[in-house]
Amino acid sequence: MTSSSISSAHFPRISNHGVPTRCWCGEGITTFGSSMVKNRYRRFQRCQIARDRKTENHLFKWIDETLIDEIRMVDAKHERVTQEITKFEERVMEKVKFEIVRVEVEMSEKLKEKVNLEITRVAQEMKQKLQIVTVAMVVVGAIVGI
Repeated sequence: MTSSSISSAHFPRISNHGVPTRCWCGEGITTFGSSMVKNRYRRFQRCQIARDRKTENHLFKWIDETLIDEIRMVDAKHERVTQEITKFEERVMEKVKFEIVRVEVEMSEKLKEKVNLEITRVAQEMKQKLQIVTVAMVVVGAIVGI
């Protein structure tokens, strides 16, 4: 047995993870230093009610174990958040790719429409110029033929 489990056996513990702020009974937590030989000066947290009533099942937790629990919980949460961010990035990239395709199609259609309008305009302009040239050739032909 470790010194932690040996000395913790004197004080029954409630399963609390991380840094406790209150005991299960609702009472606040006080920090103490151990005076026991195996854990001399080791700091622990204890329910304020239970400091005088060591036989009751109130909160008792070694501070070093509390911090290790807290670090593990933060690590697990960090991993979950990292995974959520990765999934979010993937969803955003899918939406961005979809939007890029949509915008490209929209721009292509608008470009085709503008090109078609310009072709129509140029064709009408060329038709008018062709009519002018035709009239000019008829006039020149009539003048030369006279």
